[in-house]
Amino acid sequence: MYSTEAVSRPELNEFLEQGQGVDKLFIAQTIFPVLGVKARAGRYPRINLADGNLLRSGGTKRGPKGTYPEVERKHGWDTYNTTDRGLAERIDDDKASEMKSFFDLEVITTKLLGRSAKIDLEVQARETLFDEAVLANEDAVSNYTQANIATIDFPADLLYAIEKCIERGTDVNTVLMSRRLFRLIRQSTKLKQYIYAGDTASAKRMIRLKDLEEAFSDESGVALKFQIASATYDTSDLGATAPNLQPIWPSSHIFVGSVKDGDFSNGGVGRTLSWDAATPNGLWTTETYRDEPRRSDMVRIRSYSDNKIIDENCGQLIVTGSNL
Repeated sequence: MYSTEAVSRPELNEFLEQGQGVDKLFIAQTIFPVLGVKARAGRYPRINLADGNLLRSGGTKRGPKGTYPEVERKHGWDTYNTTDRGLAERIDDDKASEMKSFFDLEVITTKLLGRSAKIDLEVQARETLFDEAVLANEDAVSNYTQANIATIDFPADLLYAIEKCIERGTDVNTVLMSRRLFRLIRQSTKLKQYIYAGDTASAKRMIRLKDLEEAFSDESGVALKFQIASATYDTSDLGATAPNLQPIWPSSHIFVGSVKDGDFSNGGVGRTLSWDAATPNGLWTTETYRDEPRRSDMVRIRSYSDNKIIDENCGQLIVTGSNL
């Protein structure tokens, strides 16, 4: 039996991180890598393109007896504020005894509770990344619909987005889109023409992710990875007799930009900031405690985190006009 005081359970947390199946579809921590921070909330310096004169030619010529031109560079400030998030689930003693001969209810509860927490993190990441008020965006040449299969111009849309990022000093390494959108564009006429360039024999083969990465990597100057968002979640009301499964990542946008991990100075569009003091094991902490009046053990998973765009210049959105 457990104490009423919450006890950290790293062995359960390890199981949470190693969940299989649908858990492998979550990409929030790939797009927003986890970075531990010392304070719950704070501010940090950042140098903007304009005030920092990051892409300005200052003129380097020195005249006779003169001095070299001096550059005046200003920095600004940005802030973050991690939020306490978590979920708890009750394991009734009678239920645990009933299930004991089949499986460890504590482990199963941890896995399923962790999945719910990861779904919430995925939704947070989507809302942060697909915010047109933060990242630069441009409408697609033609709406991404089945009716427009002959006019969808993914190569033009993607190359334009890559070019805009490069103009802002960003090396593009990631393209993110929903699986439904990927299924549509790989059928599009203009993409086939771009990739196969008249090779009618190859054109009979379905376009693969590898084909896209090989075709567009040279345009960005670095290896380009296509992230296909496949995770779904249940949007039905509690108590509904059947789930209403919808993609977490909609087909309304495609993200094009730079994804990097580590310290802010490494660049990249964003991070998942995690307060070290609250979750010393990483992003998630798993705890158990006893609720004796209700003859139950409690499992709790919590985080203290913030999805943060740290450099809006590192991303460009294609607004697809799709409602797949």
